[in-house]
Amino acid sequence: METATGFGGAEGDSGHARGLALLLELTEALCALGCTDDPQGRVQFAAVLGDQLGRTVDLRGVKQREDVVTLVRAALNVAGGERVLVTVVRLLEGPLAGDELDRLITPGRPAGPDAPPGPLGSDDEAAARAVLARGELPAGRLRDDLAEELNGLDLPSGLLPEQLFLHVLAWNTQPDGLPPAVLLLDRAAPLAATRGHRTALTDWVDDWVKRAGLPRELERRRQARAHVVQDPDIPRALIVAVEPARDGSDDVVVRPWLNTAPGRWDPQPGAPAVTTLDALGPAVDDALRQGARMWTGPGDPGSGGRGQPSAYVEFVLPYDLLNHDVASLTYRVGDGRPLPLGLKYGVHLRSLERMRTDDALVRHQWQERWHALRRHGVGVHGWSEPDARRLDAWQATLAGDTRHTAVVLDAPAHDPAMEALKAAIAEGIGLAVWDRRGAFPEERREVVTAVFAAVPRPGQIPLAIHRLRQNAELNQQGPGRLLGRHIGFFWDDPTRVVDMHTNDPGESAGEEAPA
Repeated sequence: METATGFGGAEGDSGHARGLALLLELTEALCALGCTDDPQGRVQFAAVLGDQLGRTVDLRGVKQREDVVTLVRAALNVAGGERVLVTVVRLLEGPLAGDELDRLITPGRPAGPDAPPGPLGSDDEAAARAVLARGELPAGRLRDDLAEELNGLDLPSGLLPEQLFLHVLAWNTQPDGLPPAVLLLDRAAPLAATRGHRTALTDWVDDWVKRAGLPRELERRRQARAHVVQDPDIPRALIVAVEPARDGSDDVVVRPWLNTAPGRWDPQPGAPAVTTLDALGPAVDDALRQGARMWTGPGDPGSGGRGQPSAYVEFVLPYDLLNHDVASLTYRVGDGRPLPLGLKYGVHLRSLERMRTDDALVRHQWQERWHALRRHGVGVHGWSEPDARRLDAWQATLAGDTRHTAVVLDAPAHDPAMEALKAAIAEGIGLAVWDRRGAFPEERREVVTAVFAAVPRPGQIPLAIHRLRQNAELNQQGPGRLLGRHIGFFWDDPTRVVDMHTNDPGESAGEEAPA
């Protein structure tokens, strides 16, 4: 049985022509999706589609286009199957790809009171898309810049520049009369890799606002941008929250966020996954690859340079995992050998319990102690084995003097060092250093003291620790070699939080397939 959008029936030749055109359009659209790139992905697509259609969809798994035609025909040969096809695309590729496919199968409605035209005409739209396509643009950075331009309006992550343009194309103008689509091109211009592309983007925007009578409004926005001060201590970063499933299994729930633009904090959540602690490395590697697609772009600050990490990886961990050697997890580029994470990326630790808490006093002390660190610098409150007999007094000293802005202690692998770290976190400490192997001898603590003293301001401590780790891997000698390989570095900034309540770990564990 063929559907009304299929290949014949009562509508005769015209219906057949429309069905053939739809088959072609859907085939082109599906061939462009990542979920159909490889045979395994297409087999998975066929299995999900077949389950929803109530019939088996068999693929040869040899040529992409041949398999995709089979998938589309299977959907169109069932009444309502085209809607099922859209649902499967939403499931495997995401809602935006599903929306694009839905537009292909939904007949366009004429413009009217309930379907107003967008601010750009068809000629302007075509010209804008042509200008965007002239060169590469950093998609993640463009998305962040446009969100800032639109006063923090939520925009989807992971879209290519042209997809983002289409996403905002029909949006209404801003109060000053400028459409988001025009502002997208204006924000894209400084991000272009070549002078010719930058000039083309700027010329298109200038021409459009001139014809629209809005050059002054655009100039005001450009001047306002020039006065925006970015925070040099906010990096591009991957934030990875790891929490044991605590269901008797070895599973851990991993939830990533990406802060794609240095200078401001706007982390975007990724999809949670369930894996094991032993397989945490590949999960982090996958998230880094996603980040690399979003944050790589010409002219981005903080990228490149000897000793300069391309990004930071912040592990938000429960107390019992804070001594886990996450800096030695490996990443891999192409067919090269696996390398330790700390060689390329700045790696530090954060507290899961404190990030999640709703206790106002805990958050106040955290912010107060961090403010003291930023304003007065590092004041170390040391802890070592003899302090185990006077933990209450040690915490009281910390609580009574906010000039103590950091702790240096033995490895929090067991009590009582763990109790000391918990007490420090409760008192608002956001900077802590230890030797993961156990006791922290005085001569190694002196290396940490030297690192603290060498930085002009506390915000550069993560970079100094990264260089210590990097030198340990590259030089294999010097006084900081052993410490660089085994240092535990806790850097927990209360001004850079993520929403830990977006997904309940139990629900994530139940919904996600093990990685």
